[in-house]
Amino acid sequence: MSIINFIIFVLFVIYIVFVWNSTKEFENTLIRVSYIFIGTLFITLLTVILFWISKIGVEYPKKEMIGEVRRIILLVFIPINGFITLTQASSIFVQAKSGMVSKEDMQKKIKRLIIIFIMLIIVEIIYFKNIQNGMIKFIESVQLKKRFIVNYISEKMLRPQNGGE
Repeated sequence: MSIINFIIFVLFVIYIVFVWNSTKEFENTLIRVSYIFIGTLFITLLTVILFWISKIGVEYPKKEMIGEVRRIILLVFIPINGFITLTQASSIFVQAKSGMVSKEDMQKKIKRLIIIFIMLIIVEIIYFKNIQNGMIKFIESVQLKKRFIVNYISEKMLRPQNGGE
């Protein structure tokens, strides 16, 4: 698990650095921090909703598994989703505010971002479902191996040793 936690940490650092750099044209630091904070809350809420939608039809053998699988999926995909959407949204915001592009071009960019966002949602729901099923199979195989080892060890310990007979 420590490798997964390290990867999650790196993802969040990269996410924050990229979004911070994409907001360098914002007026002040408070607006930048607010944008990152509110954007991250929005992305978190969206990712949680996508997880719960993707969970439909996935059968967990034990309820405890749901929490661990959810935690890993959310902590991996919140920075990924934020990176994809918040950096693009801030770029559009900066371009609109500075007048760098025409109103028509801005509308096209917003439409493109919305289309990408919808495609991202569809792909993630399918991907989340596949990840959940894969993690369930992995956890079950680990538990099966543990049971096999425990049974093997207990069998060896309980079986009388016929030393010199």
